[in-house]
This record gives sequence, C-alpha cells and structure tokens, in this order.
Amino acid sequence: MSIQHKDIPESQLHEPKGVSSATANKVYLSDGLGSGAWNKVSSAALQGLSGDAGVSGKAVHTDGANGFVLKTVDAYGSMVITGNTNAFAITAAADSTLNTTTDYVLFTGTGAPWASETLYGVTFNTNRLIVPVAGVYEIHTWASVSGFPSNVAKIAAKYRINGTTFSTRHPMEKSNSSGDSGNLNAAGMVTLSANDYIQLYLASSVTGNLTIANANVMLKLVRAT
Repeated sequence: MSIQHKDIPESQLHEPKGVSSATANKVYLSDGLGSGAWNKVSSAALQGLSGDAGVSGKAVHTDGANGFVLKTVDAYGSMVITGNTNAFAITAAADSTLNTTTDYVLFTGTGAPWASETLYGVTFNTNRLIVPVAGVYEIHTWASVSGFPSNVAKIAAKYRINGTTFSTRHPMEKSNSSGDSGNLNAAGMVTLSANDYIQLYLASSVTGNLTIANANVMLKLVRAT
C-alpha cells in the first residue's frame, strides 16, 4: 500500500535532508534549479529585496507590511574653507534686521573657496552639498569671520535648499570695533529628497568686504525615508 508523502503522520516525518550537517542559524535556500543549500539568509533572499550586490552603507528594515526594505544608513560630507584671506564683496541688506530672505546672497566665487572634505554618499559641486537619498539630515554650519564689512556691521547666514527654500532661522554676529573678528554657528535638522542640494547664503547690514577665514557646512543622514 502506497502512502502519499503529504499523508504521512507528523510523528513519522523526518528532518529536511542535510540538516544533520547544517550549522546553527542556517536555513535551506533553493537555487531555482531543483536543488539548494543550507546558508544564512542574505538580504537579497528576504521578501521585497533583490540585487543588493553587496552595497555598503545599507541595512535591512521592516517595511510595516510584513516585508523588508534596504535603506541607506550612512551618508555624510562637508564643504569647507581653510585659511582664506580673500574678501567677499557684499551689499547692505534693505532690511537691517537681516530677517528678509531676499537680502541674502549666495556665498560663492572670490572670497569663498569651497572644497570638499570627508564625503561618503553626499557629493560636492562648487558651492553645494548634494544628498544621495531622501531622508532627515543633520546640518551643522560654522564660519570664522576674520574681517567684517565695517566696525558696526551685522552679518547673518542661512542655508538654502535647491536655490529656492531658505532655512527658517539664521545665526547672526555683530562687529563691535575696528578689526573685530567673530564666529557664526548653527545646527539643526532638515528633510531632503534624493539629489536635493544645500548652499550657504549670507547677508550684511553694511556694504563692504567680508572675510571668512575658515568655514564648514556638514550634512549627515539621520534617517532615510
């Protein structure tokens, strides 16, 4: 009398073939050709994932729908100015409180010799940092002011996204005497889409020459979305 395998009682079923030699925490993975092997589950074998090709800087996350997604977890980079002595010509803002975004000008060209530093995922182009994936990013900015436009000038900084959207707040510094120096410092969180870019803009209450000796604008991915 023959018995179909599906009808064999549970107590008489044997372990899967090869289990006796399989090491701990491995599962049987089919090769699509009628066979397979005991291996640890790679991200490409999880539901919803394929072809990660060993991409670095990513991790497996649950997607909330009984599956998984591969998310970028590491992306960061800075654009910096180091030991600059050239002045940046700036025109007085119409709004002396420096609260009006139209008074801000892109900090680039003569007096703004930006260079890249410690890039991973984030890329640099001339005066901007470009992000690789959508997510929430941490942004830090500081600038060492070695020369104000005048001994009574106020200067302020804002970052701008894609040349359109300005940051809500801005750090400000005021000169109190001739030859004074100062520092601008800011930090916060910003939500960006893939390939969005950040640039630094400045405003001054007085027309003149502004010298930024050293500066750093840094972006770091906090959470990919």
